[in-house]
Amino acid sequence: MHPLLLLWDIDGTMLFTKGAGEEALRQTLKNRFGVLDDLGGIEMAGRTDTSIAKDICDRHPTHNLQPNDLLDAYLEVLPECLGQKKGGVFPGVRELLQWSHEHSEVHNALLTGNIKRGAFIKLGHYGLANFFEFGAFGDDSPDRNCLGPVALKRARDILKRDFHIDYTWVIGDTPKDIACARALGCKVLAVATSRYPVAELEKHGADFCVANLSDYKAIIQRLES
Repeated sequence: MHPLLLLWDIDGTMLFTKGAGEEALRQTLKNRFGVLDDLGGIEMAGRTDTSIAKDICDRHPTHNLQPNDLLDAYLEVLPECLGQKKGGVFPGVRELLQWSHEHSEVHNALLTGNIKRGAFIKLGHYGLANFFEFGAFGDDSPDRNCLGPVALKRARDILKRDFHIDYTWVIGDTPKDIACARALGCKVLAVATSRYPVAELEKHGADFCVANLSDYKAIIQRLES
């Protein structure tokens, strides 16, 4: 078996947080910076935290907000908001992660728009952090399509394995995840666990699309093939 690299998105793919991240941003803006903003009109799905933070700061020029300051303060509020929102882990995610964790030729890494600290706060809250050691994050670039090469290089450098692009999969839930995989040149497993149905994800060119990961044994067979 060729070494298999699985590059995981977080929000909407592994976890549903019921808007905890957005709520943390709203609370941070209000309580730390005195800015009232319901975040309406700012696209969140599939984007990087750094690009979202820039958009927020740009539309409040008189407050002199800086993206890094906003995100640092957001991280302080995020754990409490995760607890308040009572989200969870999508079906099949733990089982697929556990299977890959138990097979020496299969490796998990993150490919997420979350900044690194935020990513591990979310994963830790839901008991998934131990499945991941590294990845590419919103800290690495505000452009989601630039993160794939970063994740692949880190996998090769850290694990000392020459992962072939044909055996590298992005697992995500939005057309932006599909675009990210295409920018890297790898395959994409799309899951219709958030706002995009199977038909739309297939329309955007997903190599393999499922409603969720609950039939993880069939998904494993497809990934291995």
